[in-house]
Amino acid sequence: MSSNDIFSRHALFLGEEKLRLLRNSTILVAGVGGLGSVVCDILYRSGIGKLILVDNNKVDLPDLNRQSLFTALDIGKYKVIAAAERLSEIHTLTELVTFQIDITDQKALSVLKDEHRFAGIADCLDNYHSRFALEKMVERDVFLVHGGVRNDFGQVTTINKGRSLQTLYKGEKDFAESIPVMPQIVKIIGSIMTQEIMNNIFWEPLLVDKLVIFELSDFSLFKLDIDLRIEVK
Repeated sequence: MSSNDIFSRHALFLGEEKLRLLRNSTILVAGVGGLGSVVCDILYRSGIGKLILVDNNKVDLPDLNRQSLFTALDIGKYKVIAAAERLSEIHTLTELVTFQIDITDQKALSVLKDEHRFAGIADCLDNYHSRFALEKMVERDVFLVHGGVRNDFGQVTTINKGRSLQTLYKGEKDFAESIPVMPQIVKIIGSIMTQEIMNNIFWEPLLVDKLVIFELSDFSLFKLDIDLRIEVK
């Protein structure tokens, strides 16, 4: 199995230098559900060097409408295990590491951070509590690309050191019940997230202090200026 063959089509567009950057990069994917499936799949097929999959949930039936790495045969399996199995069927050129942990478990996150270095984080979570815990892992040399979906719309932004999602989501509360969501918007937002992750890897982020919002109902696309800088008191 040759990497030159597998990645030849996008190498024609990206060039060898950017492909090398991808091969030498590690991304932590937090939440291997709808958005996480899309992000993992595209990064894997693009030649990312290493993926760290973090999730503590198992696959169940309602996941199958939008979580593209899973089938009915995966019901009851831990998502990180099922995802790693599916990705490995594509090729074996990307290293996969799985962690079955709760993202709010700071002790477990500390162990993960001590054992593995990563260039960036994909925030594919579905609740604010976990997102705010995750962004504590952002450092000077670690970026975070956040994506969120609900109903038929979603948004993406980049968080780096000195910025916080808590500024964006101030006053928001988590849904008490399951979040309504269409599979189409998951694919779109997951794809935009992956592009911005690659932009960051190439040192060309486009969504620092920017928020992209896409809505399926009328194909509206907005790119808003936002200020997520943390106030220094």
